[in-house]
Amino acid sequence: MATKYGLVKTLKDGESEIKLCGNAMTFVLYKSYFGRDLLNDIVEFAKKNSASVPLDQESKKILLDKDFAHENVSLDDAREILESIGDFQFDSEFILNFIVALMATAQYPSKPDIADLILQVPPHFIMNQEIVGELLEFLSIFIKQKQG
Repeated sequence: MATKYGLVKTLKDGESEIKLCGNAMTFVLYKSYFGRDLLNDIVEFAKKNSASVPLDQESKKILLDKDFAHENVSLDDAREILESIGDFQFDSEFILNFIVALMATAQYPSKPDIADLILQVPPHFIMNQEIVGELLEFLSIFIKQKQG
């Protein structure tokens, strides 16, 4: 759901629940916490999984093109690539890092300790395909909103 603060989503699984928020601050917090660029990590995540997912030639070309990390990809192409990652290989580090950055964004301007954030993530969220699917859907909407 889009709000004046960006995209907001609550991931729920039984009794476990975490609030996520995505906006421009998410990129800054991800870099601050992990020393890595979020967009480049998204591209690497997609590249790792491109071999296990059947894509058409144009999507493969876009996915493997270094310019994908920049804004040279149309919204439709980016959405198609992200939606094609349905049977992905789990990259628990990326998934956990992304969840933590979204949690930190939801708590901004407070900047919680990274260990405190990580401890709030139920371990099964990282490997639960349904939860990760919701997270990827959130990511797709997040990218769409940024380009729109």
